[in-house]
Amino acid sequence: MLLLACQRPPAEDSQKDKDKEEDKIIINVEADQSFLGDSQATFRSTAVLEADRAATVTTKTSGIILDVVVEEGDLVKQGDVLLVLESDEQQLSLQSAQANYKKSLSNYERAKQLVDKGLTNQEQLDNLRFETEALKASLDQAKMNLSFTKVRAPFDGVVVKRHVKIGNLIQNATAVFDVVDFGSLQAKIDVPEHHWSIMKAGLEVKYEFDALNEQIEFGKVIRVSPMVDSSTGTFEVTVSVDNQTQLLRPGLFAKAYIIYDQRSEAVLVNKDAVIREDDNVFVFVADGDDKVIKKSVSLGYEMDDTFEITAGLDAGEVVITTGKNNLTPDSHINIVNYDASL
Repeated sequence: MLLLACQRPPAEDSQKDKDKEEDKIIINVEADQSFLGDSQATFRSTAVLEADRAATVTTKTSGIILDVVVEEGDLVKQGDVLLVLESDEQQLSLQSAQANYKKSLSNYERAKQLVDKGLTNQEQLDNLRFETEALKASLDQAKMNLSFTKVRAPFDGVVVKRHVKIGNLIQNATAVFDVVDFGSLQAKIDVPEHHWSIMKAGLEVKYEFDALNEQIEFGKVIRVSPMVDSSTGTFEVTVSVDNQTQLLRPGLFAKAYIIYDQRSEAVLVNKDAVIREDDNVFVFVADGDDKVIKKSVSLGYEMDDTFEITAGLDAGEVVITTGKNNLTPDSHINIVNYDASL
């Protein structure tokens, strides 16, 4: 039997290839490029700001208020007069103490001359010296009592509350003003005990404040408590806040990020490129114009928008960020937003 081989015409093969090309599904994706940058390891928590230097100023004597020198919201310097009390009694006591001291001092000086001439003895001179020293202490006490009639600022800050009015009769230890130093803001953060070894004074801290339109402020770890609270399994970390803008206030809620490690020249990718499958992590990398390769990668530190890649990917590779969940290794893609100049 003679078998005749039939050859398909070239035009028919071309048409089938064309049909196959038309049947190929192309998935539109968005992509980004991996790059070298700085990676940071951060401990994230929340914090409420408080002032380290905040005082309720009280009186040290009693009397009627003659003048209120400052008002709420006023800036004050350490030693500035905030309030004036009546001082007639203190001034009279001071005048009496001054007169008694001057009289005793004069007698003592005269007695020293008499001792040199042999007209008095050493015992009398010593008694006059002791008397003069006691009267000098009484004079100093009278001066101090008079100074108490002027209430002064304990440190630089802002008057945040006034408790009294002119004409009030107040007693010793009465609260008259609240003064706060907004430059001494800090926060206390409870950190789980397994972070004990990485927390130390001097670490940089970043803050986000929703009340201030996501404004970022910076600070440092001031101190780390040497004790762990057994009931919570946490220890306390005190952090400062750099409030140079003077916009921050005690009581503000913040998101705090304690940066406990940093690495430079790390490979970074957009978080949207990362695919997690159980304990495995992958990215799809563009291969040529329309194909992809699924690569297994190892993650390092996590930042706000990026991941550090410690293995499996090089800087400069194009990774799929949007549409990756629809891809398989044999998928064909069309990158709709990638710009190699970025």
